[in-house]
Amino acid sequence: MNAKELQDLENAVKLLTATPVLIRMSNAVGSTIEAGMKKLPAKVRDGIQDATHKGLTKAIEWAGKSLDGKVQDASTRRHMLAAATTGAIGGFFGFAGLAIEIPATTMLMMRSILDIARSEGHDITDPVIQLECLSVFSHGSSSTQSDDATDTSYYTARVALAETMAETAKALSKLAAEKAAKGISQGVSASTAGKWMARFIDAVATRFGIVITEKAALQAAPLLGALTGATINSLFMDFYQDVARGHFTVLRLEKLYGQETVKTRFEALAP
Repeated sequence: MNAKELQDLENAVKLLTATPVLIRMSNAVGSTIEAGMKKLPAKVRDGIQDATHKGLTKAIEWAGKSLDGKVQDASTRRHMLAAATTGAIGGFFGFAGLAIEIPATTMLMMRSILDIARSEGHDITDPVIQLECLSVFSHGSSSTQSDDATDTSYYTARVALAETMAETAKALSKLAAEKAAKGISQGVSASTAGKWMARFIDAVATRFGIVITEKAALQAAPLLGALTGATINSLFMDFYQDVARGHFTVLRLEKLYGQETVKTRFEALAP
């Protein structure tokens, strides 16, 4: 790697091993997840996973349609402001607004992640890159964090999704090829691709749902309001923008030098 690429990797390591999002949000609202969980109604907890799954499904369907594939700088600030707005609305309506706020925020985040991937030189019309964008949501849950191995938690999270992502990408690529050729087996491939996509979304939603639930708990601890919702959503968007920047920097370098080479250097640079 040249000097600039090494600096890019060093920045990516800092972004991907930074303070977890839930700690950032807890510090911001001056409360703990445990305190918030006691105030989070069971009915709300049950609805959060459904809202998370819906948000991720809609995100992959909608977010990319409003962006073209031309490489350009990412509009991270604009997406941050939009997330703050949805958070303020959700905070104003309280728990009743979560069913709307969670999918809306997730779609905004997906659009920002795609935007960042594009700015790093990736083709966001490629189904594989779209899956990589969706995988960004799998980072940040307690199930992917390790107190004594933060330098490998990023790669651990990727390994956990690798097989499902590979099979989903294969099915989507086959479907795209058959659509282009208008093959007679298109219906079968569409069904297969749909099943694998559903499995991949389920895998991501399981991890992301943990973070969303704990986010809602932190919002429940103080008096809910527009300011609290806006603050938490801004931190939420900022964290996943950082993860996306680090992730797509790493993928760009892996494309040039191979995953093992980049992983070795990543772990050497990690704190």
